[in-house]
Amino acid sequence: MKKFILIFAFIIGTIQMINAQETNEEWKTQTHVTGYLSLNGEYIHNLPVFKDVKGRDIGLNIGEASVLTTIKPLEKLKINSVVTYKPKLTWEEVITEISGEWKFNEKFTTKAGRFLLPLHPANSQYYAPMNVGIALPMFVTNQPLFPLSMNGLNINGDISLSNNISIHYNLSGGQYTKYSKKEAGLLGFFGRDGVYMNNNVEKVNEFIQQVESKQNGIYPSYFGSGGKLAIHIGDYLEIGGAGFFSTEKLSKQPNETTIFKTDIEIINYGTNLVFDYNNLNIKASAWFGNETPNDAQHFDTYNWEMYYGEIAYTFNTVTPYSKIEIVNGRLKDWQRFTLGINYRPIFETTFKVEYHRYLQEYVDDFNIFQVAIIYSF
Repeated sequence: MKKFILIFAFIIGTIQMINAQETNEEWKTQTHVTGYLSLNGEYIHNLPVFKDVKGRDIGLNIGEASVLTTIKPLEKLKINSVVTYKPKLTWEEVITEISGEWKFNEKFTTKAGRFLLPLHPANSQYYAPMNVGIALPMFVTNQPLFPLSMNGLNINGDISLSNNISIHYNLSGGQYTKYSKKEAGLLGFFGRDGVYMNNNVEKVNEFIQQVESKQNGIYPSYFGSGGKLAIHIGDYLEIGGAGFFSTEKLSKQPNETTIFKTDIEIINYGTNLVFDYNNLNIKASAWFGNETPNDAQHFDTYNWEMYYGEIAYTFNTVTPYSKIEIVNGRLKDWQRFTLGINYRPIFETTFKVEYHRYLQEYVDDFNIFQVAIIYSF
């Protein structure tokens, strides 16, 4: 972490010195601070195993709070900082973004620091005001195909082909933290969706204890790279493809005296579509992933499939929406259907009501209800 901070400071300092030498124009520093606070309620109906394990199935508390700061000390330099509180976050996750961005022109921009990995529309929904709904997409909470954020370098730009058509590219590389089976949401159900498919409380508790003792609050870090290439048509359509590549490590201990270790080659790729015209907004994606171990004798190869669809339509200040999410891979499959209403009477205040239904075979048919009040400043 210290090395990262030093590298980041060096890059920003160098850019400032170069600019100071190359320009004589007077520039006044611009600073913009904004944020929001979200009060959330959550109720998981008819899932007894969850209530037995967690001790409750209903909650009301602060679900999210964030402060976003943007500083432009120079005309082409922008420094971004986002500090976010959510239940179950580690201290590292609280510092969601801290980066310096240098914009040479529309075709070429560089960024260094920590930033949200811009491979999929779901990552941009991490902040409550950016998400039409309440719960984060499974792309974010389960993170099987790519991480939410990265500490590293990014280059991006837009190349205009005509008045209405342009090509957007985005390349990233750096260090990321691998979060697996990590609790998310007010009650801690999301992120561990598949754990509660078993109605045996003892086995569920045993599994959770194994996961938490293995992690011990420490999650592994790896280096990876990713990129996105998309065509923009006007300001209403984006369609393109993206990929993420990395090498991770895996180990298992079949008995007290034997430990097997291997590297896992991660190759993930997919296509995204965003359509936003008049009051209609549609997001759709299909992503696929492969986890191939170097030691194929003792470790299995896994394939992932993730499909995401979202449609919303705004009537003045009211936006009804629905989402469908499908995750296939490893030993469990997840399918989740969401309905909700977003009501924003004024810019500063948003009310949300959301309903979730998991479509796969759980022990019991259950429902999740969520409400949120968001105040933005």
